[in-house]
Amino acid sequence: MSGDQFPIDLVVEAALEKTPLARALLGRFPFGRVVARVRPADYAKYPARTLVLARHPGRFIKPCPGTKGYLCCGLQIIHFGLGCSIGCTYCILQGYLDTPALVVFGNVQEGLEQVRRRLDSPGRGSRRYCTGEFTDSLLLEDLTGWSARLIKLFADYPRALLELKTKTDRVDSLLGLNHRGRTVVSFSVNAPQVSASEEGGAAPLAERIAAASRAVQAGYRVGFHFDPLIRHPGWQEGYARTVADLFAAVPAERMAWISLGAFRFLPRLGKIIPERHPGSRIVYDEFIPAPDGKYRYLRPLRVQMYRALVGLIREADPDVPVYLCMESRRVWQEVFGFDPGPRGLARMLEARV
Repeated sequence: MSGDQFPIDLVVEAALEKTPLARALLGRFPFGRVVARVRPADYAKYPARTLVLARHPGRFIKPCPGTKGYLCCGLQIIHFGLGCSIGCTYCILQGYLDTPALVVFGNVQEGLEQVRRRLDSPGRGSRRYCTGEFTDSLLLEDLTGWSARLIKLFADYPRALLELKTKTDRVDSLLGLNHRGRTVVSFSVNAPQVSASEEGGAAPLAERIAAASRAVQAGYRVGFHFDPLIRHPGWQEGYARTVADLFAAVPAERMAWISLGAFRFLPRLGKIIPERHPGSRIVYDEFIPAPDGKYRYLRPLRVQMYRALVGLIREADPDVPVYLCMESRRVWQEVFGFDPGPRGLARMLEARV
């Protein structure tokens, strides 16, 4: 992964200056500066390639917001930072966040205690937790150590599971941890052409797959997220190649799950992508406004892509769990031949815990 995505400047909120994380970061960034206070409204004023260490004033755990009318997997999101500098053309964060900088929450202990209290309270919603919704789980791991601390925490809870989601290959600092099988390391993957043209500074696809193999050798289960699936010339052959590469590198029994999600975007993102990534053609296809306010491929096109990917995966191994991310019950019926119902997908994945 290119160093171009790594921060070169540091801003630390004064209330965090004496914390171990702030001291470590100030030692790494000799020109880092301490400011009196960083409010959420201030995030947007800091430029790209700046790391902002701020105190998070709210809850660290939030349910996946889901989308009305589409099936949600019911994850609980551990919110440890904002923003991503990898630069994927399709990144949905471009439509939600006006934050060029990378924001990491520095009140680490408070966040860990909130997670611990939730894990100590049986029956409080999903037993599956993840990071990587508002930033990449491992992009800044070498600087922050957030994921390592969460892995160690979840190791003590046999009825809960942590998922880390990344487009990097930065797993090496996690390999020696005693995770006790309670963490899944998941990688966003795509067809080779999409990875090369649309995924900015992400680790090359082959390096992500190699990192998944290293994680498996260290005892982790791994997940793979084909999200977003993007139609492009030769998409069938491209996705077939990626599926074959995954199963060549990782034993099927070590795959926790594979998810599929077709490219969808907010109207605002449909304007941002051509402006920021003029070479990308991904918004110029057969889309239709969907009930959730996003543009989606026409349903027959989505079904075609899902059926193709499910067929490839089932041919490689019939038992690996495959699910659709944020899709309608009708599409589930057309792809899999059954409708899991409003809570069915969440129950299916809870069984994997």
